[in-house]
Amino acid sequence: MSFLLFSVRNAFRKKAVATLAILGVACGCALMTFLFSVTDGMEKRVERTLNEFSGRVLVVGRDAIFGGVFLGMGTSPLPVAYADAVRRIPHVKEVAGQVSALLRPEGINFNMPLFGYGGAGNPVPAWSPPGRIIAGTAPVDDDEIIIGKSLQEYMAFFNVNYAVGGVYRFLVPESSAQPARMLDLRVVGVYQTGNEVLDGAFSGTERLAREIAHIPAGKFSALNVQVDHLENIEAVAQTITRELAGKNPEVQVAVPRELLIPFQNVLRVLTNFVMLISTTAVTAGSLLIMVVMLLSVIERRREFGILKALGWTPTNIVMMILTESVSLSLLGASLGIGLGLTGLAAAQRFLEVEVGSVGWPVAFAVGAHGVLAGALGGLYPAWRANRVVPAQILRGT
Repeated sequence: MSFLLFSVRNAFRKKAVATLAILGVACGCALMTFLFSVTDGMEKRVERTLNEFSGRVLVVGRDAIFGGVFLGMGTSPLPVAYADAVRRIPHVKEVAGQVSALLRPEGINFNMPLFGYGGAGNPVPAWSPPGRIIAGTAPVDDDEIIIGKSLQEYMAFFNVNYAVGGVYRFLVPESSAQPARMLDLRVVGVYQTGNEVLDGAFSGTERLAREIAHIPAGKFSALNVQVDHLENIEAVAQTITRELAGKNPEVQVAVPRELLIPFQNVLRVLTNFVMLISTTAVTAGSLLIMVVMLLSVIERRREFGILKALGWTPTNIVMMILTESVSLSLLGASLGIGLGLTGLAAAQRFLEVEVGSVGWPVAFAVGAHGVLAGALGGLYPAWRANRVVPAQILRGT
């Protein structure tokens, strides 16, 4: 029998003790897999949004919330003359007027954004919702809308399910122009752009958005400016600021990618916090393996003494203990990864929201942490086993 096979079989000689050690590592690795998958999914969503905003500059009213990242929601409309002025600026590739409004779906206690596209003389950008349909069709009539994939998932969490082809009732909030009223709209499609701002909203025709927000023809909630190259974004933003300075209504020029960097920093802090929790859990599993292996070493002192008397070297003893602990931790890590992925799939199925991202990098990182924890947990027991003196053991036999 080979040395490796002997060591591995030795690790499972006492089934109850081995099971305890495996479960200790498995619990830590399961928690780590679940948390890392969730944070990895969040990071990918933020990164996709940042990429979708790359090369773009937003021009919105001075009173726009969150620096205008929500496409001029609830701000003073801008005249089309602003768009004409921006088009003449060097390195500006495309200028599209954005019409934004607010709707409150029946059964929901808060308003949600509605973006309008496709008006006469206003180009429909390739990155806009109508160009990213994943189910159904793009809206054509003024009583048709499409729903973002993220918003569809969030609403399902509140047991409000919007299916393609269904007609649903919305509350148009009260304004200075008219009182609150109900509106029936048909959902004709689902879209996904990868931009969480756009995917967390409804989209429809520009006429529908203008009617709801009371924005007259020739004005827009925001101007979406596409720059020809990333290197020119800052220069274009500064030029737009100078060109529109002193005009009424006043504007603010925003680079959405920069506005989202604080969210990325918050997510980085959250990732570090998850790392701390997960490392603590795996460390607990490592300590459990150390305790189990240490008790095993104390019980097997006679065995080690006899093995040394038969010619086993100190290196052989140390390697045997380390092989046993790594074997237990490897099995525990594999079980933990499986449990973590199962828990993630169950959470996504129950919540009907994509709460995480499953990938080989996460599984590999968790597995490596689990095996490393097992190896570290076996170091002290291996050192204790190596200190066994055969003569003392044999005299006491």
